[in-house]
Amino acid sequence: MKVILLTFLIFTLQLFPQTDTQDSGGPLTPEWAAYDVRFYNINLNIDPDKQTIKGWVGITAEVVYDMKELVLDLDDRYRITKVILDAPDDYIDLNFKHKDGKIKIELPNAVSKGNKFTVKVYYGGKPRVAQNPPWDNGFTWEKTASGEYWIGVTCQGGGADVWWPCKDHPSDEPDSVILNFTVPANLVCASNGKLREIIANKEGTYTYSWFVSTPINNYGISLHAAPYDTIQYKYKSITGEEIPVTIWVLPESMEKAREHCLEFLDHLRWYEELLGPYPFRAEKYGVAETPYLGMEHQTIIANGYGYKKDQFGFDWLHHHELGHEWWGNMVTAKDWSDFWIHEAVCAYMQTLYIEDKLIDGNPTAFMMNWKLWKNEQPIAPRKEMTENEAYTNDMYSKGSYVLHTLRYYLGDDIFRKVLRRWAYPNPKMEEIRDGGQCRFATTDEFLEIAEIVSGRELDWFWEVYFRQASLPILSAEIKNNVLYLEWKIENDIAFSVPVEVELDDNVHLVEMKEGAASLKIPEGVEPIIDPDKWITMADVEIKE
Repeated sequence: MKVILLTFLIFTLQLFPQTDTQDSGGPLTPEWAAYDVRFYNINLNIDPDKQTIKGWVGITAEVVYDMKELVLDLDDRYRITKVILDAPDDYIDLNFKHKDGKIKIELPNAVSKGNKFTVKVYYGGKPRVAQNPPWDNGFTWEKTASGEYWIGVTCQGGGADVWWPCKDHPSDEPDSVILNFTVPANLVCASNGKLREIIANKEGTYTYSWFVSTPINNYGISLHAAPYDTIQYKYKSITGEEIPVTIWVLPESMEKAREHCLEFLDHLRWYEELLGPYPFRAEKYGVAETPYLGMEHQTIIANGYGYKKDQFGFDWLHHHELGHEWWGNMVTAKDWSDFWIHEAVCAYMQTLYIEDKLIDGNPTAFMMNWKLWKNEQPIAPRKEMTENEAYTNDMYSKGSYVLHTLRYYLGDDIFRKVLRRWAYPNPKMEEIRDGGQCRFATTDEFLEIAEIVSGRELDWFWEVYFRQASLPILSAEIKNNVLYLEWKIENDIAFSVPVEVELDDNVHLVEMKEGAASLKIPEGVEPIIDPDKWITMADVEIKE
């Protein structure tokens, strides 16, 4: 029991809400809706001694509605020194106001729909220090055992505006990003995408220049700086392409990491075979050892689990964060109200992995870790939300268990086909590697794909499990050796999930086509309802 409780505690750590006032997303304001970001050019000097950052960020935007003012997001703790319009033949200083987390920039002339422009914001200051990363927003300024700096940044809850100016809404991702980070010469800086060059500077620093060639969510942009060594592999994808895999490891962890990290390749192979090819094979797959637990930074996930296996026999943290390369980074929620798409799907991937790969794995025991339901709000509310509003226990726990129930209802083969088509709606998309494989997704899109693949109407299932907070209640009563079952659903929605009943080691599937059914039971036999715990529902009590 103690080891089960240990995993329970580890998983509940992921469910803590953010602990500061920063937040991301919310209703798409007219100021946000007026433009789409096409490109970010991020150039920052990282000074760990002073715990400051300084530099500039270029934002190239395409106008959606005619606009005279550009509104960006940036934490008020930074001082902006200037904002310029990067015009074809000149640089134009722009008037701006920075207040309440917003930069309001006055453009010299109105810009009409379809046109593009670039502004550069020059700024600096002391970023927030994350007190409990990755659930806090901000920088981590730790030190290694040898006393050298070990730096990271996390901002899933607060959004990237905790450290660089951006449009802080999940519905807008740039097509590409340049990342130039300058750090002390004794540190190695790992980041997203492909490394273009390392520049030695006169003042005893190095600038690491990275390029992201595909769309990326803003909280997925990050940096990791430490006296890293690397472990490198050449992984052959199911497409036949060779993908560079690099693990950035602290020197003192190298021996343990070399033995452990081959498991990462096994995880990668399993995900590809289930969901389709690794989405970012044109760049790399990277993992950085971090002083905090983990985060799904695109192509450079953070892993602070310590190169170990859990009691189920695998590195659950790496497996979870790698899953985000499909669910979160390639397939991205357009609004935080669909955040379950990132977290619940990745959580459920681990149950499938245990069943497929681990001889001694116990998927039922693993699923019990997710029974943390509070039912305070739907998994996917029908409203625009901020990240902090959407980030709940149920997003992980109930969401993953609902997928377990959907698998039970559709059957394993069909459920796995649904997952693959949700990752890549068209098999031809599995060949794409230039960014066209990345897209926004919604709960309703999942419904549509599940109905097409399964050939069943599933809107009732979605309405009950995704759009309502309350759990299905199964009424169970025995009269004259007959077990009577009936579903009780909020708003009286028709609900027809069948129920398994075990009688003397024999399992009977009871169809519930009208939401009710009965089953004759032998004298003196006590029925066990849902013996394998497939169904997301309130606890069942049998009345006699």
